[in-house]
Amino acid sequence: MKFPIITREEMIRRLSPTKGEVQVVLDTDTYNEVDDQFALSYALRSPKEINVNAVYAAPFFNSKVANPKEGMEKSYNEILKIFNILGKDPSGKVFRGSTNYLKNYKHPLDSEAARDLVKRAMSAEDLLYVVSIGAITNIASAILMEPEIIRKIVVVWLGGHPHYWPQTWEFNLMQDVLSSQLVFDCGVPLIQIPCMGVASQLTTTEYELDYYLTNKSRIGTYLSDTVKSFTKDENAFEEYNAAMDKYLEGTADYEKDVCANMEYQPDTYAWSKIIWDISAIAYLINPGWLCTTLVNAPVLLDNFKWKIDSSRHLMRVCNFIKRDCVFGDMFKKLAVD
Repeated sequence: MKFPIITREEMIRRLSPTKGEVQVVLDTDTYNEVDDQFALSYALRSPKEINVNAVYAAPFFNSKVANPKEGMEKSYNEILKIFNILGKDPSGKVFRGSTNYLKNYKHPLDSEAARDLVKRAMSAEDLLYVVSIGAITNIASAILMEPEIIRKIVVVWLGGHPHYWPQTWEFNLMQDVLSSQLVFDCGVPLIQIPCMGVASQLTTTEYELDYYLTNKSRIGTYLSDTVKSFTKDENAFEEYNAAMDKYLEGTADYEKDVCANMEYQPDTYAWSKIIWDISAIAYLINPGWLCTTLVNAPVLLDNFKWKIDSSRHLMRVCNFIKRDCVFGDMFKKLAVD
């Protein structure tokens, strides 16, 4: 399939840091963990910087659901719950996404979300920022349905690891490899926020959440309680830590069993939780909080490794996040009804 080609000069312009209010659609696997709820709430509570035009439910699959369809449906219901807690009207703004992952590029997955994205992008007068904080299936399907939206959108995606990382096995990316490969290959303006070493800086604890959010507002209490329920769910906690170990594969030059007796012990473990997804929202609120650079888009190989190619089109990648600025702004906005 042929995609529109954006000139280097135009790509640089589109990937420049945002200024003022931006038009946004948010694609989220909201029921997957605890961070999507924070990101959606943060976006809806930032109307001076972000105009949330629509929210799409993304498919996901883990131990909490039977299949991607159920993951999407539960995410859809969770989005509605967040709107309700915040006193926002979801009418005409919340859409179901794909019930599966992309199988090939000839057959994009039809969904309310993909169709709405095509419609909104093609009718938009200004650039439409498409924020993805889950598997990027809905966005990839929309691009395949109507490649011309490449000229109308900028994708901000929390997905994958830094391009220097030994592998890029990461939940959002690995669920739908074909869609992930597409967004790096098709030439859509792309701002990537990698997970390990970048978004992984966005950690918080129960004690911090209690101080800033619990009993401060309905949404603050709900988000705090959601994190606490996660820590008390033994299966979720084990799954989370297993994923982290997978993310770190190849980052040490010795076999794991060398340190078998040196790993953390439960009685000395200081727990914290990464709220990954707020990174993508924070970039649109204040790009100065995220240090980003223009690079050539890497090739995503089937074995979950990056291949660097200096002949490829430009994209923007985040290298560091000013954690305290992001949490400070978010806590302030979520601590009031």
